[in-house]
Amino acid sequence: MIGLKTLGILLLSCSALVCSAPMPQSQGNYPPVIEASPARAQAAEDSWNQFLAEYRLSYVRPELEPILYTPRTLPPALAMQINVKPSDKKADEPMNEAQAKEYLRRFIDNHRAVLSGDQRSSALSLKDLSLITFGNEGNLYRAVYRQMNYSFPIENGYGELRLVLSKTGALLQLSSRLIPAVEFPSRPKLEADSFTSKFIGREFTYSNIAGQPLIYKVAQASEINVKELVVFPKVSEQKMILHLAYPCEIGRGTTWTVFVDAITGEELETKQNFQS
Repeated sequence: MIGLKTLGILLLSCSALVCSAPMPQSQGNYPPVIEASPARAQAAEDSWNQFLAEYRLSYVRPELEPILYTPRTLPPALAMQINVKPSDKKADEPMNEAQAKEYLRRFIDNHRAVLSGDQRSSALSLKDLSLITFGNEGNLYRAVYRQMNYSFPIENGYGELRLVLSKTGALLQLSSRLIPAVEFPSRPKLEADSFTSKFIGREFTYSNIAGQPLIYKVAQASEINVKELVVFPKVSEQKMILHLAYPCEIGRGTTWTVFVDAITGEELETKQNFQS
C-alpha cells in the first residue's frame, strides 16, 4: 500500500506537471463572424422596398448576396428604370465624367442602406469608399469603388461596389459585395518571416495542358514571397468569417498563393495563380 506521505508527494508532482503544461492561447473574439439572420434579411428587404418606392417602381424581387444581403446584380426589369441624375436635370441630357462621378456620389450616399445591406446608422457611407477605377466606354460609364473602412485591403472578391451607367445617367448594372464593419485586429500576432521555413519542401500538384499530373516542390526561401496583410473573408454555411491573413505567394513562374491566418497560423485557402 502507498502511504499517505507518498501519496501526497505523488499528487503534488502531478499538480506541478499539470501547472507546467502549456495552456491553449485564447484568441478572444477572433475571428469575427458575420451571420445570416432573419432580422438582417428583413432589414435588407425593407431597404429594397424603400429604394423602389423612391423611384415609383413596382416591386421586383432582388437578387442578394448570401449572408451580406447586398444586391448581387440589378434585376433586368430595372435596367434603365433608375436614373442617378437630380430630378431637375433633363432625362436625355448626356453627362460628362465629372457630373457622372458627382451624381454617383449622391446616389451612393442616398442609398447606402441598400448598398451595404444595413439600415442602421452604421451602414457604410462615402467616407468608407474610394473610387478606384472609372471607365468611359462608348455609351456608358463604369465605376468601381473599394471599401476602405478596414485597416487592410479586403480580399477574396469582397469589399467592392460596381456600378454601370448610361451616358444619360440610367443605371444599367449594380453589384455590391461590401461587408459590415466589425471589430477587427489592427496588428498580427505572427510575424511574416515566421512562414518562410514552413513552406520549404512543400509540394503542389497541378496538371499541364494535356491533363498530365505534375508536382512543384518548393526548394528554397527565394521561392516564397510573403505579402502585405489583408482581410480574408471566408464563407462557411450561413456564416462569413473574417481573418487577418498573409498572402504567401509561392513558386517561380508557376505560382500559388496560400492565405495564412496572421493570428493563429491556420492555412485558410490555396489559390493557383495560373491556368492548367
